Amino acid sequence: MSGRMIRFALLLVALVPKMSAAQLKPYRVLFVISDQWKDPRSFLVSGGGEFQTIVTMFKSWGIPFDILRLDQTQMDPNHFRDFSGHARYGAILWDVPDESISEGDQAIVTHAVQKLHISLIAIGDRIRQPVIQQLLGIRYKNEHMNSAHPRPTAPSFVLRGLAADLHQQGPDLISMRRVQVEVTGAKILADADGSPQVTENEISDDTRAIWIGGDIDQMLLYQPLRTALRRAVTEAIGYSLTKSWSKTIVLTMDDMGNAQNAWLEHWHYPALTAEQIRHSLIEPLQAHHAVLSLNIVPGFVDDTERGIVPTWQQQFTDSFGTKQDYVSTKQGLDEGIARGVLEIESHGWTHMQPDLTSPPGPWWGSPLMDERAEVGWYREFYDVRRGREITAAEQKFHMQQSADWIQAEFGEFPLEFSTGGNGVSRSPDNNTWRLAAEAGYGYYGGYLGKDLAVEGRADSNADFGGSDDVPLLLPAPPDGHDRGIAHDPEGFAKVFDRYPGYVFTGLDEYIGYQHADIRTPTSSPLKEPMLTVVYDPHYGRALISKPSSWNFQVADWLRPGLESSQIWVDGKNLGSVKDETTVIDFQAGGQTHTLELRRRK
Repeated sequence: MSGRMIRFALLLVALVPKMSAAQLKPYRVLFVISDQWKDPRSFLVSGGGEFQTIVTMFKSWGIPFDILRLDQTQMDPNHFRDFSGHARYGAILWDVPDESISEGDQAIVTHAVQKLHISLIAIGDRIRQPVIQQLLGIRYKNEHMNSAHPRPTAPSFVLRGLAADLHQQGPDLISMRRVQVEVTGAKILADADGSPQVTENEISDDTRAIWIGGDIDQMLLYQPLRTALRRAVTEAIGYSLTKSWSKTIVLTMDDMGNAQNAWLEHWHYPALTAEQIRHSLIEPLQAHHAVLSLNIVPGFVDDTERGIVPTWQQQFTDSFGTKQDYVSTKQGLDEGIARGVLEIESHGWTHMQPDLTSPPGPWWGSPLMDERAEVGWYREFYDVRRGREITAAEQKFHMQQSADWIQAEFGEFPLEFSTGGNGVSRSPDNNTWRLAAEAGYGYYGGYLGKDLAVEGRADSNADFGGSDDVPLLLPAPPDGHDRGIAHDPEGFAKVFDRYPGYVFTGLDEYIGYQHADIRTPTSSPLKEPMLTVVYDPHYGRALISKPSSWNFQVADWLRPGLESSQIWVDGKNLGSVKDETTVIDFQAGGQTHTLELRRRK
């Protein structure tokens, strides 16, 4: 270490009080990256890769985090300490691909780990910086293609309960890149044909440095390695409060209220009646204590008025000679909502192009087998007919109209947003995900919020859905649309036989957990963990109105120190900390909940 670096480190020591090893860490992670966040505004997360995957997982698990992007930000000691000079975070998740960082940054990271007792987690090949290798207790050598799978070699909290092969429940690949390291002080938790792949270094009694190796582009596609990452957070901080989604399904159905069924020849069918909704949807949902999330369209294109009118007031015979009774449809929806088995989400305002007049139109008044039969007119947030994006202003208007009209008809703001036919605009200025987040929606194939938006990937649910990490978002049989019910009224109920033992929850509940605000005190040293869980009145209404459940997990190294403590939830004693995991149930009716560990008197 150079003289300048030593002087800088000594200055940090003088400025920041040393944290006692007996003090427990704040429950928050600092996610450090380089240039993986492509949005210069630091709002839209897109493009795939490990960065987007980890953001998705942390939101789904409920782990609170901040992101430090070194391509835009100069690392500063205050990124790691609070107003009082204590640690702001319990762990650093290091995902920096650059081979070197400045001497000053090395000193800051070293101080954060060794003096502030912030644990370190690094993944894949993001360990090329000498200071990171030193803290992890390993030395980076190289990487090359290899077919060997990582396997646990020693008992550990991080890998406890995982399969003997850590490359299960993921893609079947012949080979992938494997990082080669030499252990200089860490304990090997897993290896691949003798090559260390998961290690843990004990920095102090309460501080750990954990490395989870693997091909950075593939490793998190495997369920055991995602679980290892989640458990590494618990091991690093000492405790955690997370949500698990094992055997959980969210059923979705699109298109109720859509004008396509009245005007588009290849997608033509009668709107569902109240009796059809009752028989085919409500009754089987009630029998299985399930919820169905409906992406509906509240605005109908009226060809006579050449304007948009409320869908649920329309009763007419279309040009195909089919009776369309949307009033009856609305009666069925109201009944399902009242029985607690249907929830209403947004599928846009009209499911139609905002411009139905300009060439190659007009759509208005066109023959059934002419422009009216062109599917491009029936996409609202990307102009498929003309091959161009929809402007931000137009999209925002349609998003707001959809929310306002749904709220006027059903009494609640729709929390999920879904574009018709997956027509989306992706440029920075017109990005549909960003605009939907700004409009107040909480989910569109990925997290949407006031802090950031995660662009949904077409394969993300296939990668993770149905695991502990993310519920399975399943298009409701027979075809994910009300069209399927019109053609096969008995098809929907078969889903419950195909997925025995699963919990069928609604999107509103999933959105509520993603937006839960879990806080720990940071203004003073945390002597006993006290977590405050706040449900946002907008995004978290489902968790305010019904009971909610979390997993409180304590690492092996911390548990002996808590033997004299008891868990208190909202002022009620749940008993001693006995096991690794305690299920925490919050009762309905509260926006704010507390979890404390109190010493026995």
